[in-house]
Amino acid sequence: MSTTTLKTRFGEIEVAKDIVQGDFDTIPVIDLANMKHPDLAERKKVASEIYNACARVGFFYIKNHGISEESVTKIHDAAHKYFALPLEKKMESFMGQSKNFRGYTPLLGGHQSTDLEENPSGNLSEAFDIGYELAGDRQAKIDDVLPSDDAGLYGSNIWPRDEVLPGFKATFLDYYGQILDLGRDLLRVFALALALPEDHFDGVVKHPGSLSRLMFYPPQKVGMDEHEGITPHTDYECFTILSQDEVPALQVLNANNQWIMAKPMKNHFVVNIGDFFSFWTNGIFKSTIHRATNLTGQQRYSVPFFFGVDYNATVSVLESCISEGNPAKYPGPVKAGDYVRKQLSTTYVVHGEEAPDHEKGQSLVVNPTQA
Repeated sequence: MSTTTLKTRFGEIEVAKDIVQGDFDTIPVIDLANMKHPDLAERKKVASEIYNACARVGFFYIKNHGISEESVTKIHDAAHKYFALPLEKKMESFMGQSKNFRGYTPLLGGHQSTDLEENPSGNLSEAFDIGYELAGDRQAKIDDVLPSDDAGLYGSNIWPRDEVLPGFKATFLDYYGQILDLGRDLLRVFALALALPEDHFDGVVKHPGSLSRLMFYPPQKVGMDEHEGITPHTDYECFTILSQDEVPALQVLNANNQWIMAKPMKNHFVVNIGDFFSFWTNGIFKSTIHRATNLTGQQRYSVPFFFGVDYNATVSVLESCISEGNPAKYPGPVKAGDYVRKQLSTTYVVHGEEAPDHEKGQSLVVNPTQA
């Protein structure tokens, strides 16, 4: 099996180039049916499974998560409609106009690999990002006010005009609110998994600094060198909840430094731990390298949700995660908003940045996005 050297923020590692085809049997599938069971012992059983998955792998599937198939279908339909718009319509919400990393990223935009490996030509994918707003929080009160933060990450989303894409904003905010609730619920299970009170993290997710993306991966032209839709990386926030369509592209780096193809599973989400939670747990929870490459010849869509804490929250490594066998690995504390802005600034389109060459991007794919 051929290998390549991957430069990561954790040092250089030898990675197998070949993709291991599989149904992700090595990654746990966790049933959340008892996540809110009235019996604490039943909730702890779910928490124990999640702890094992987070400490051993950093990735797991979830089922019986409470998000309806109808809601998932609606958000994927919205993604199809958005990315089918003419480029000039999508560019009305170009992320380069945003001071808080919201809006549209065209083909070859973004710099996902800055911390991991060189990719000067950009990602072979398109994206549309929204962040926290009160209208998308089903737990927000009528008199709630969006907090200010020193990092300047709270604020408005950039939406396509309703006459361009009727109902898009409402559909996306509805889905965002449902996944935000699921993220808060999962955080309570994570607390149990770490032998903490269930409400331990509640105080830092009043206005969670969470981003959600719609992503489109066009198929590459036959015979061209492999061009990753999203280059190898780890996520920044606490954890990611990913909805995939039926087209496989997600690949996860396993303990043997092999790329494992994470095939989509109907009515399942993929959850993975991000760097912030790995820091918070002193490295007990694993933030695992992954990438997305669409070599299927089909168009691929996905909807990741990056769950984070309030941007104003200051977080230190959990004392319960420090021991003689696992001494403190990281300095602290960390201001969440400052940390997230630094990470986004190195990988997302920044305010004032010009759009990449659209024609160059289209030359790499089978069909134009508008087709």
